[in-house]
Amino acid sequence: MLRAVLLLVALIVLLVIGAVWLGLLDLNQTQNAQAPKFEVKVNPVTVGTTNVQIEVPRVEVGDGNVQANAQ
Repeated sequence: MLRAVLLLVALIVLLVIGAVWLGLLDLNQTQNAQAPKFEVKVNPVTVGTTNVQIEVPRVEVGDGNVQANAQ
């Protein structure tokens, strides 16, 4: 049980480090003399849909009669 908790904490720490490294999180300390306050800016995420026409290949199927050439 303790290993699972430590693994989860380590994973969260690695995700936060990765997000800061990639620029997804920006941590700035805003107050120095007292208990520190932090301001966190997160890049906006935009989600949407677009209508696109896609050309689909046309497949033609014959009647299934195949002639073999025997030599």
